[in-house]
Amino acid sequence: MVEPAAYQETIISADEAAVIAREVRRLIREGDERSAWEQLRHLHPADMGNIVAALPRTSREAIVAVMSPDAVAWMFRHMNPVQAARVSARLSTGILSTALTRVNPRTALDILRLVPGSRARQVAEAIGQPPDDPAVETTPLDTASGFMVTRFPTVHPDQRVESARTNLRLLARDDHNFTHVFVIDGDNQLVGQVTMIDLAMSADDAPITELIMPSMAPVSPETPREECARLQRHYNLTQLPVVEDGRLIGVIPSTFLLSASVAQDTEQILQVANVAGDSPDGPLLGSIRTRLPWLTINLATTFLAAFTVSLFESTLARVVVLAAFLPVVAGQGGIGGTQTLTLIIRAMALGELVGMRARRLLTRELILGLIHGVWLGVLVAVIAALWKQNLALAVVLGVAMLGNMAMAGVVGAGVPLLLRRIGVDPAVASAVVVTTVTDVCGFVLFLGIASAAITLIV
Repeated sequence: MVEPAAYQETIISADEAAVIAREVRRLIREGDERSAWEQLRHLHPADMGNIVAALPRTSREAIVAVMSPDAVAWMFRHMNPVQAARVSARLSTGILSTALTRVNPRTALDILRLVPGSRARQVAEAIGQPPDDPAVETTPLDTASGFMVTRFPTVHPDQRVESARTNLRLLARDDHNFTHVFVIDGDNQLVGQVTMIDLAMSADDAPITELIMPSMAPVSPETPREECARLQRHYNLTQLPVVEDGRLIGVIPSTFLLSASVAQDTEQILQVANVAGDSPDGPLLGSIRTRLPWLTINLATTFLAAFTVSLFESTLARVVVLAAFLPVVAGQGGIGGTQTLTLIIRAMALGELVGMRARRLLTRELILGLIHGVWLGVLVAVIAALWKQNLALAVVLGVAMLGNMAMAGVVGAGVPLLLRRIGVDPAVASAVVVTTVTDVCGFVLFLGIASAAITLIV
């Protein structure tokens, strides 16, 4: 068994990681797993985990077979549970059990729930944490209680700095780097907090009461993950106390707050593209269930656009060249609407629209759309005039572009605001609506104006 090194945690770029991954695969193909491990052992565990998780199954099994429990645990701390469960498939029950006892209990349980049933029970018995523990199953993973820790530094108001430092030494080897010590009374009621710097710099006999400051933004166990992430960003917090009836029951460390913030941002991005819950290394069936319904809905909306075009068949029959410019008008409108939509969804997620009136926002996007439309309209008109030698067609195209870009700005901002007003998640439904509206409006504007000016174009 190869023991982990002193973990120099060398920081590498994505390109360097790709080179190391290729070298690891080559060494494993040649049967030299120990040399392959030597390529990984000095990396940061986050890079190590990414490389190992991306290896083919047989190569992954070969490399983890020579890793010690310490190395596996070090890597598990920086992997998502799906990756960790996949990596653990060929680990012996003993090594996996030992590794899971050295990670955060919540992480261990999340991994166990993804391990096949009989093996999960064996490992759970070994570490004393059954994966079907009702107390754990009823804890929502998307609330503060789901990712808080229950081991954290505390002091009492009647203590002095020297005795408080003694308390801290008991947590010296804890996994989490706390920046504050929480002050509680005899009933565990949260009184305030003291910074680590104040404790380090104050005199030994200084009373804790002289150092206490209010605790910022305490949350309840039921506080959603998204709200915890918002508080962390808005108030620039490094940790959040979790209180129930005034009693301090847990703390969300900075690393967990960052993970919550990243998870929220990632979910918002995926929802805009209607692939929330999907991942590049997830199960194929899960990806199909996530993507296919929205692709089917989008197919229905494209038929609406096709029906709109069919209403102008006689115009297209007389001026066939109009068909060549349909994607120009509709495509630019779609891009403009998506740009606005993305900015609005992001602003909603970050709470940046608080206090901003919808009319002001829509007016701003309308003005932007008109400015963009004037520039793009003139540009496409010049191109059409030079290409097709038809001034009337160029004017029709330019006017349609101007109108559709103005419409795209208003729709891109208005749709998410409207959906939020009626209680629908804007990140989930906005993209399909905005794309459909800009396509249909683009076709109606272009072909409608062309129909009105058909005698000038022909």
